Amino acid sequence: MAAIISSHHWKIRSIPETEVTALARQLNTSHIIATLLYQRGCRTPTAAEEFLNPSPLRLHKPDTLPDISIATRRIQQAIEKEEKILVYGDYDVDGVCGTAILVSTIKNLGGRVLAYIPHRHKEGYGFSPAGVEFAREQHVQLIITTDCGSSDLVTITRAQQSGMDVIVTDHHEPGPHPSPAVAFINPKRPDSHYPFRELAGAGVAFKLAWQLLATLGRTKQELIELLDLAGLGTIADVVPLIGENRVIARLGLLALNRTTRPGIRALIESSGLKPGALTARDIGFILGPRINAAGRVDHAQPALELLLTSDETSAKTIAEELNQLNRVRQALEEKILNQAIQRIETENLAKQRVIVLEHDGWHEGVIGIVAARLVERFWRPCIMIALKEKIGKGSGRSVTGFDLYSSLQACAQHLLSYGGHRYAAGLKISKENIPQFRTAINQFALNAPEEIFAPTLHIETVASLNEINEELLVTLAKFEPFGPENPEPVFASLGLEVVGYPRRVGRDKQHLKFKVRSGESVLTAIAWERSNELLNIQVGKPNHIDICYTIGADNFRGNNGIQLNILDLKTHREPNT
Repeated sequence: MAAIISSHHWKIRSIPETEVTALARQLNTSHIIATLLYQRGCRTPTAAEEFLNPSPLRLHKPDTLPDISIATRRIQQAIEKEEKILVYGDYDVDGVCGTAILVSTIKNLGGRVLAYIPHRHKEGYGFSPAGVEFAREQHVQLIITTDCGSSDLVTITRAQQSGMDVIVTDHHEPGPHPSPAVAFINPKRPDSHYPFRELAGAGVAFKLAWQLLATLGRTKQELIELLDLAGLGTIADVVPLIGENRVIARLGLLALNRTTRPGIRALIESSGLKPGALTARDIGFILGPRINAAGRVDHAQPALELLLTSDETSAKTIAEELNQLNRVRQALEEKILNQAIQRIETENLAKQRVIVLEHDGWHEGVIGIVAARLVERFWRPCIMIALKEKIGKGSGRSVTGFDLYSSLQACAQHLLSYGGHRYAAGLKISKENIPQFRTAINQFALNAPEEIFAPTLHIETVASLNEINEELLVTLAKFEPFGPENPEPVFASLGLEVVGYPRRVGRDKQHLKFKVRSGESVLTAIAWERSNELLNIQVGKPNHIDICYTIGADNFRGNNGIQLNILDLKTHREPNT
């Protein structure tokens, strides 16, 4: 058998065996589950219970968010005086969901409310002057931002000089200067006493809605009905799914699976998903991209209308429009991705710690997705810059362990503006400054450990096949939803025998399906995009392999079993050989 060689470094996390064994005994659970819980910081039965069964009781009351009482009083005043209120939201899923939360809440409270989503290409990210002008023309007296505004101090000042009060709700890192807004609600403010700082923009909007509803003595049901939007925005925005975000995401996922919103139901149906069986992966890879596609390719207004509409026919029409925009987005993305890969390989840019690419005419709405795909391929933080004449707008994604926002902060002298968080960020830069910026950010990256730039599979534990059963699969479902800082558990099994006859599967026969055995245990495995390994796998005793995988259900063609989803495989080597 020809050797199967891995392109990744397998890093198996070490655990204190004594403590994990004690935890397993206290919980009356398997060693595998105790290991996974321990590695997620659940070191006691109480912590484990809170993690596996997130309760609404663990949602923090909103009253410790900075300025939330000031904001509530101002909104209440606007409703009572019948002032026009404008909710100004960002054009991504998080911003659109946050906007829908506040618009529907204020409308249900009797407020005169409008919504404004900026045009990505004409206005760019953040609270725009065009938005202020729209508000002035509509005789708006109060503007509330969602998922933006922390660094838009000049525009906020302009709005207030025009006679409009501004309330900022956001979750991005605030700048060094105090905001001139009437209220600035952001859990990342340095003076914030709120116990959790990683809320998504929709999460912050949800908290403001909560405070409003509670102050006005409304029923809890009105708040519960917002959980689907809060969960959708939280899961889609790739914020850490720990602490309160985990509770919002879990409750939101439950709410999405029984939502009565015509728009969400129409999008689920048109996307080919099954109502009632949605997972976080469905949100992140199917529903989220379709909602995002509107703002990436054209204008995000239809996405907002989809979430707010009560009309079934309109919902179906908009859902199909978003599907079409998503197909356009996919074509643009593929074209730019191929251009980027060609340049990286031609210029050998993968040797740099941070990949910075610029190009005239790139569509700025999709460069962030392309950056994410390049990170997966080259295991480097990547920043894509779409140039238009002398100005570039960039979007970046990072690898685990490299704080992208801090790197931009360190290189701020080369940038016109920047914003974002640890794993995703945006910037604006003069074309002439790109070479200096590329040098500076790579210089900054030299301070990071070298191993975070190497393709690495972080394995939680080595498992025997006889430990993988239906009970484990059911318990693993309680670890969902998966996302940053709560990744889907990755396992390794070593020295397995391949049994039966491996075969190529999939529309283009690009996947490899086979069975593995250890002792009396035999399980099905599928290696995605690895059908080329068929020639290296021969049935028989010499053919022992190591596999790295996640565990899932095999429901294909009515099956009801367990499937190992292979992330990587390699020829087994005995120690000292």
